[in-house]
Amino acid sequence: MKKVLFSVIILTMIVSALSFYNIAPVVAAKDDEKVNIDHGDKVQDRIRSNERIRYRFREKTKVTIESDVPANVSIKCDAKGIGDKDFEIEIESEREFNLTMNCKEEKHMIGLRKGNTYEARNRYRYRYQEGFVAEIESTEDVEAKLRIKETEENRGGTWAYYDEAKEEWVPVETTSKNGYLECETDHFSIWTVLVPEIDYTLIIMISSIVGAIVLGALVVLYLRRRNHNN
Repeated sequence: MKKVLFSVIILTMIVSALSFYNIAPVVAAKDDEKVNIDHGDKVQDRIRSNERIRYRFREKTKVTIESDVPANVSIKCDAKGIGDKDFEIEIESEREFNLTMNCKEEKHMIGLRKGNTYEARNRYRYRYQEGFVAEIESTEDVEAKLRIKETEENRGGTWAYYDEAKEEWVPVETTSKNGYLECETDHFSIWTVLVPEIDYTLIIMISSIVGAIVLGALVVLYLRRRNHNN
Protein backbone atom coordinates (compact mmCIF):
# COMPACT_ATOMS: atom_id res chain seq x y z
CA MET A 1 0.00 0.00 0.00
CA LYS A 2 2.84 2.35 0.87
CA LYS A 3 4.50 1.58 -2.46
CA VAL A 4 1.28 2.40 -4.35
CA LEU A 5 0.83 5.67 -2.44
CA PHE A 6 4.47 6.61 -3.05
CA SER A 7 4.08 5.89 -6.78
CA VAL A 8 0.97 8.08 -6.97
CA ILE A 9 2.79 10.97 -5.27
CA ILE A 10 5.77 10.67 -7.63
CA LEU A 11 3.48 10.54 -10.68
CA THR A 12 1.59 13.62 -9.48
CA MET A 13 4.85 15.54 -9.06
CA ILE A 14 6.00 14.57 -12.57
CA VAL A 15 2.70 15.70 -14.14
CA SER A 16 2.83 19.00 -12.24
CA ALA A 17 6.39 19.62 -13.39
CA LEU A 18 5.52 18.92 -17.02
CA SER A 19 2.51 21.23 -16.79
CA PHE A 20 4.70 24.00 -15.36
CA TYR A 21 7.23 23.82 -18.19
CA ASN A 22 4.51 23.76 -20.85
CA ILE A 23 3.01 27.06 -19.68
CA ALA A 24 4.30 30.00 -21.73
CA PRO A 25 5.48 32.91 -19.58
CA VAL A 26 3.19 35.95 -19.62
CA VAL A 27 5.05 39.25 -19.95
CA ALA A 28 3.25 42.51 -19.33
CA ALA A 29 3.37 45.01 -22.19
CA LYS A 30 5.98 47.66 -21.53
CA ASP A 31 5.02 51.30 -21.95
CA ASP A 32 7.27 53.65 -23.90
CA GLU A 33 10.29 54.54 -21.85
CA LYS A 34 10.07 58.24 -21.02
CA VAL A 35 12.99 60.58 -20.51
CA ASN A 36 12.16 64.03 -19.18
CA ILE A 37 14.60 66.80 -20.06
CA ASP A 38 13.50 69.37 -17.51
CA HIS A 39 16.58 71.58 -17.71
CA GLY A 40 18.43 72.27 -20.94
CA ASP A 41 17.58 71.53 -24.53
CA LYS A 42 20.06 68.78 -25.42
CA VAL A 43 20.22 65.03 -24.92
CA GLN A 44 22.59 62.28 -26.03
CA ASP A 45 21.45 58.70 -25.66
CA ARG A 46 21.76 55.19 -27.04
CA ILE A 47 18.70 53.29 -28.25
CA ARG A 48 18.63 49.52 -28.29
CA SER A 49 17.16 47.44 -31.12
CA ASN A 50 13.36 47.75 -31.42
CA GLU A 51 13.27 50.21 -28.56
CA ARG A 52 10.95 53.20 -28.45
CA ILE A 53 11.88 56.18 -26.30
CA ARG A 54 9.99 59.42 -25.83
CA TYR A 55 11.98 62.49 -24.84
CA ARG A 56 10.03 65.37 -23.36
CA PHE A 57 11.78 68.73 -23.27
CA ARG A 58 10.80 71.23 -20.56
CA GLU A 59 7.37 69.60 -20.12
CA LYS A 60 6.43 70.81 -23.62
CA THR A 61 7.93 69.35 -26.79
CA LYS A 62 7.81 65.55 -27.15
CA VAL A 63 10.21 63.75 -29.50
CA THR A 64 9.75 59.97 -29.83
CA ILE A 65 12.35 57.80 -31.57
CA GLU A 66 12.01 54.13 -32.52
CA SER A 67 14.63 52.07 -34.35
CA ASP A 68 14.96 48.44 -35.42
CA VAL A 69 18.74 48.53 -34.85
CA PRO A 70 20.91 50.13 -32.16
CA ALA A 71 21.47 53.85 -32.63
CA ASN A 72 23.29 56.71 -30.97
CA VAL A 73 21.05 59.78 -30.87
CA SER A 74 21.86 63.41 -30.28
CA ILE A 75 18.90 65.80 -30.04
CA LYS A 76 18.81 69.55 -29.65
CA CYS A 77 15.32 70.96 -29.13
CA ASP A 78 14.26 74.58 -28.66
CA ALA A 79 11.26 73.69 -26.52
CA LYS A 80 10.77 77.28 -25.36
CA GLY A 81 10.17 78.42 -28.92
CA ILE A 82 8.41 75.31 -30.23
CA GLY A 83 6.03 74.79 -27.33
CA ASP A 84 3.60 71.87 -27.08
CA LYS A 85 4.37 69.61 -30.06
CA ASP A 86 4.35 65.82 -30.43
CA PHE A 87 6.80 64.50 -33.05
CA GLU A 88 7.66 60.86 -33.79
CA ILE A 89 10.23 59.20 -36.01
CA GLU A 90 10.35 55.47 -36.77
CA ILE A 91 13.55 54.24 -38.44
CA GLU A 92 14.65 51.06 -40.21
CA SER A 93 18.27 50.51 -41.20
CA GLU A 94 20.54 47.62 -42.12
CA ARG A 95 23.33 48.83 -39.84
CA GLU A 96 23.77 50.65 -36.57
CA PHE A 97 23.83 54.41 -37.08
CA ASN A 98 24.27 57.81 -35.47
CA LEU A 99 21.30 60.17 -35.58
CA THR A 100 21.40 63.92 -34.99
CA MET A 101 18.37 66.20 -34.79
CA ASN A 102 18.03 69.93 -34.36
CA CYS A 103 14.43 70.99 -33.73
CA LYS A 104 13.43 74.65 -33.88
CA GLU A 105 10.38 76.88 -34.24
CA GLU A 106 11.75 78.59 -37.35
CA LYS A 107 14.74 78.26 -39.69
CA HIS A 108 15.92 81.77 -40.49
CA MET A 109 18.87 80.66 -42.64
CA ILE A 110 16.48 79.39 -45.31
CA GLY A 111 13.82 82.04 -44.71
CA LEU A 112 11.38 79.76 -42.91
CA ARG A 113 9.26 81.96 -40.65
CA LYS A 114 5.79 81.45 -39.22
CA GLY A 115 3.08 83.03 -41.34
CA ASN A 116 5.16 83.21 -44.53
CA THR A 117 4.01 81.57 -47.77
CA TYR A 118 6.21 79.68 -50.23
CA GLU A 119 5.89 78.32 -53.74
CA ALA A 120 6.88 74.66 -53.65
CA ARG A 121 8.31 72.48 -56.41
CA ASN A 122 4.80 71.50 -57.54
CA ARG A 123 4.05 75.23 -58.15
CA TYR A 124 1.41 75.35 -55.43
CA ARG A 125 1.70 77.85 -52.62
CA TYR A 126 1.93 76.77 -48.98
CA ARG A 127 1.91 78.57 -45.66
CA TYR A 128 4.24 77.76 -42.77
CA GLN A 129 2.37 77.91 -39.49
CA GLU A 130 3.43 74.68 -37.78
CA GLY A 131 6.17 76.21 -35.64
CA PHE A 132 8.23 73.00 -35.79
CA VAL A 133 11.08 72.27 -38.18
CA ALA A 134 13.56 69.40 -37.76
CA GLU A 135 16.99 69.20 -39.34
CA ILE A 136 17.81 65.47 -39.31
CA GLU A 137 21.02 63.67 -40.27
CA SER A 138 22.04 60.00 -40.22
CA THR A 139 25.34 58.23 -40.84
CA GLU A 140 23.63 55.33 -42.67
CA ASP A 141 20.92 54.86 -45.29
CA VAL A 142 17.51 54.55 -43.68
CA GLU A 143 13.81 54.07 -44.28
CA ALA A 144 11.78 56.26 -41.97
CA LYS A 145 8.30 57.42 -41.04
CA LEU A 146 7.77 60.93 -39.74
CA ARG A 147 4.70 61.78 -37.68
CA ILE A 148 3.40 64.88 -35.95
CA LYS A 149 0.23 65.32 -33.92
CA GLU A 150 -2.62 66.88 -35.89
CA THR A 151 -3.79 70.26 -34.62
CA GLU A 152 -5.93 73.13 -35.86
CA GLU A 153 -2.74 74.75 -37.17
CA ASN A 154 -1.63 71.87 -39.39
CA ARG A 155 -4.87 70.11 -40.28
CA GLY A 156 -4.86 69.35 -44.01
CA GLY A 157 -1.13 69.99 -44.13
CA THR A 158 1.61 68.02 -45.85
CA TRP A 159 5.12 67.02 -44.86
CA ALA A 160 7.82 68.67 -46.97
CA TYR A 161 11.61 68.68 -47.08
CA TYR A 162 13.92 71.48 -48.16
CA ASP A 163 16.07 70.89 -51.25
CA GLU A 164 19.12 72.98 -50.41
CA ALA A 165 20.63 72.62 -53.90
CA LYS A 166 17.55 74.09 -55.62
CA GLU A 167 16.47 76.16 -52.61
CA GLU A 168 12.88 74.98 -52.72
CA TRP A 169 10.40 73.01 -50.63
CA VAL A 170 9.32 69.59 -51.86
CA PRO A 171 5.95 68.32 -50.52
CA VAL A 172 5.61 64.54 -50.12
CA GLU A 173 2.59 62.27 -49.85
CA THR A 174 1.08 62.66 -46.40
CA THR A 175 -1.69 60.70 -44.72
CA SER A 176 -3.71 61.21 -41.55
CA LYS A 177 -3.43 58.19 -39.23
CA ASN A 178 -4.62 57.92 -35.65
CA GLY A 179 -4.49 61.67 -35.11
CA TYR A 180 -1.04 62.13 -36.69
CA LEU A 181 0.16 63.47 -40.03
CA GLU A 182 2.50 60.79 -41.40
CA CYS A 183 4.89 60.47 -44.33
CA GLU A 184 7.55 58.00 -45.44
CA THR A 185 11.04 58.87 -46.64
CA ASP A 186 14.38 57.29 -47.51
CA HIS A 187 16.49 60.32 -46.71
CA PHE A 188 16.89 62.97 -44.05
CA SER A 189 17.04 66.70 -44.56
CA ILE A 190 15.21 69.73 -43.16
CA TRP A 191 11.60 68.63 -42.62
CA THR A 192 8.43 70.45 -41.62
CA VAL A 193 4.69 70.56 -42.28
CA LEU A 194 3.25 73.09 -44.75
CA VAL A 195 -0.42 73.97 -45.20
CA PRO A 196 -1.81 74.58 -48.73
CA GLU A 197 -2.63 78.23 -49.33
CA ILE A 198 -6.19 78.97 -50.46
CA ASP A 199 -6.14 80.81 -53.79
CA TYR A 200 -9.05 83.21 -53.39
CA THR A 201 -8.32 84.83 -56.76
CA LEU A 202 -8.84 81.51 -58.52
CA ILE A 203 -12.03 80.89 -56.54
CA ILE A 204 -13.39 84.31 -57.56
CA MET A 205 -12.50 83.69 -61.22
CA ILE A 206 -14.20 80.28 -61.24
CA SER A 207 -17.25 81.70 -59.48
CA SER A 208 -17.45 84.53 -62.03
CA ILE A 209 -17.22 82.12 -64.97
CA VAL A 210 -19.88 79.82 -63.50
CA GLY A 211 -22.10 82.82 -62.78
CA ALA A 212 -21.71 84.09 -66.34
CA ILE A 213 -22.62 80.66 -67.76
CA VAL A 214 -25.71 80.40 -65.56
CA LEU A 215 -26.78 83.94 -66.46
CA GLY A 216 -26.29 83.23 -70.17
CA ALA A 217 -28.37 80.07 -69.92
CA LEU A 218 -31.19 81.97 -68.20
CA VAL A 219 -31.14 84.67 -70.91
CA VAL A 220 -31.32 82.05 -73.68
CA LEU A 221 -34.18 80.28 -71.91
CA TYR A 222 -36.05 83.57 -71.49
CA LEU A 223 -35.64 84.51 -75.17
CA ARG A 224 -36.85 81.09 -76.31
CA ARG A 225 -39.94 81.30 -74.17
CA ARG A 226 -40.71 84.83 -75.39
CA ASN A 227 -40.33 83.81 -79.03
CA HIS A 228 -42.54 80.77 -78.41
CA ASN A 229 -45.27 82.93 -76.89
CA ASN A 230 -45.14 85.32 -79.84
